[in-house]
Amino acid sequence: MSDRPSAPTGGGDNTRHPTGIRVALAVLALAALVLGPAGYLMGVRASAHDGSAAEWFTLAFGAAVGLPFLAAAVATVAGDRRAALWSLALLAWPVVFVSAIHLSGWGG
Repeated sequence: MSDRPSAPTGGGDNTRHPTGIRVALAVLALAALVLGPAGYLMGVRASAHDGSAAEWFTLAFGAAVGLPFLAAAVATVAGDRRAALWSLALLAWPVVFVSAIHLSGWGG
């Protein structure tokens, strides 16, 4: 048995450090929103001088998919359901930026 007091029943809100959790999730979301498209764009434009396209696509996938899952896990452990759902909503972002890059012609 734990010596830690149980969480209050009801809302399922994060009662310990809601601001700190939300700031950490915002940093992860910002990284996913920036590094995903940047890595994908660099992968599409990769040439022999820039490095391997596979490395850039790995960065893009890790950022665009891995970071939202990490943010959702952190929010779930913290007890913040709303933030976890918003983090999972970021999984739609790769579809948006891949489509935008290819439809706009930035992909080369």
